[in-house]
Amino acid sequence: MIFPKPKEEAYFEGSYKLKEKITDFDVFSLYEKYKDGSADVTAKKDASIAGDGYRLSADSGGIKISAGSDAGVFYAAASLKELLFASGGESVPHCKISDSPDFERRSYMLDISRCRMPKLKILKRYADILSALKYNEFLMYMENTDCMKYPAFPELNRDIDCLTPDDIKELDRYCAERFIDLVPKINCFGHMKAWLALPEYRHLEVGYPGAHTATINILEEESFELLDRIFSSVIPCFSSEYVDIGMDEAFGLGKYQLEQICREKGKDRVFADYLEKICDYVRKKFGKTVIFDSMSVQDSPHTYDDLPENIVALNWSYDLIGNSRAERRCIELKKRGIPICMSCGTANWLSFTGRFDVMSFNLRTFGELGRRYGARTYNLTDWGCGEGHMHHPVWSMVPAALGAQYAWNVGEEQFGEGESFKQDYIYAAQAYADKYIFGAQISKYLYKLQQYYLLEPERIHSSTMCCLMFRKKLTETEYPGFFDLKKCGEDFYFDNVISYVKKILKDFENVPCGEFLKREVINNADMVILAEELMKIRLHQSVSAEKAAYLTALIDKIADEYKLLWQRLNFDKGMEDFLSQLEDKKKELAKMLLRGDNND
Repeated sequence: MIFPKPKEEAYFEGSYKLKEKITDFDVFSLYEKYKDGSADVTAKKDASIAGDGYRLSADSGGIKISAGSDAGVFYAAASLKELLFASGGESVPHCKISDSPDFERRSYMLDISRCRMPKLKILKRYADILSALKYNEFLMYMENTDCMKYPAFPELNRDIDCLTPDDIKELDRYCAERFIDLVPKINCFGHMKAWLALPEYRHLEVGYPGAHTATINILEEESFELLDRIFSSVIPCFSSEYVDIGMDEAFGLGKYQLEQICREKGKDRVFADYLEKICDYVRKKFGKTVIFDSMSVQDSPHTYDDLPENIVALNWSYDLIGNSRAERRCIELKKRGIPICMSCGTANWLSFTGRFDVMSFNLRTFGELGRRYGARTYNLTDWGCGEGHMHHPVWSMVPAALGAQYAWNVGEEQFGEGESFKQDYIYAAQAYADKYIFGAQISKYLYKLQQYYLLEPERIHSSTMCCLMFRKKLTETEYPGFFDLKKCGEDFYFDNVISYVKKILKDFENVPCGEFLKREVINNADMVILAEELMKIRLHQSVSAEKAAYLTALIDKIADEYKLLWQRLNFDKGMEDFLSQLEDKKKELAKMLLRGDNND
């Protein structure tokens, strides 16, 4: 009856009728109401219950909560909410529940910088959803220069709306009240493209004009001065004892300005020395513990021996190939006693709607690996990925629920004889999202739309074909290393996707749900239809006047709706990325017609 599924639960005949009916099912409100007990609830501390564990029972004498910490009482209130909700707030079934999490830290990471930047009230809504699902860490990914007002760069974002330091501090307090640790994720090696694109810092990028690596030149003292200004702007806004410094995908390591030093010392030594320098700086200046992305050392196991003390290694992978490499990193990290953070993903990016089967397998695998190797943290990541962040938040909610289940209770390991893919967890996550987040039965339609890419002719790492090609000009038919449309493409495939999506939309039209939820789903589904139509145009390098008119009208519809939906939840900055892609497609269609590239 409770989600995430507890470790032990039993239900009996009868129910306890509350003396005071509950009408507010917000978990924080219930916690505040019951943390010190009430006419219906006895709450007490029990030192024998470790960490975030709790015991909850109900019988004819009332409701009893026992926990070793305030957080444990909060999670008992989260479970109690579901029991109360089932009766309309009037009663609780006789029951006995004993529960505790598999992972000490249960984390959700939200990309707030590429390109979608949620407003403060939306970030608080995320905190409400996450706390009810028993997450206790909210990781904020802050890559771009425009996701906050940086005190050390007062001129940088003077003319745009974005989060202020006071906004982040307010969110930090809001999260803390709900037993969530708000943690910043700031890059300091790779993923520095936005900062290094600023005119005053271009000379600090590893590479040269025309050869960009998004990697900062760690040999320049000025680079460290830049990082100090960034870190000093961000870290004081967060009360957490942790800061995630990234360190992955430093594509300039061993190249250009860093080539000679890497030849002399070895890439691994250069990486380890720089990591130690950053860790020492963060520890001494801010008193924080560093989380870093261990992907950078996966091919050189001896580098693990050189890692600084008091550090957390983030072990990430988001797709089928990477899942198999993740265990190797677990082995190396556990062998050396380095705390592990298992980091999986929603698989929403570069897909319009997400890829449900990839997501669910990834979440399950990382839960089981994490528990097997004693990981401290289970982290679910929700990225924008340089594609304009066109997918709406509706697609993140079922993954958030499913990730909460694996973060709290992984269940029986399925690497052996069991091959059910834990469908009961999937169904329960969908049911939870429908009941408590969407307020409508829409998860089954989301699931169907998230599977559209299986009808495309090729499977693509971390993307779908039509979404991966969307940014490319219509004259381009190949994505090097992945596919050549001229070899694998046929109208048959793309027509199948379009028919499939349209059939789902027709069924979905009559589903009663919130207006904006429905519009988010339809807007992203329309993007799939548009992108698949464009795949056919790429394939034939021609378009009829009638088709061009239809697609131009569809583009306008998508753009108008996308802008409206975006502005409800997010700051305007970043919205122009995908809108400009849509406008480019209109121009390309018009140009193709002018050239006479049509099949009238």
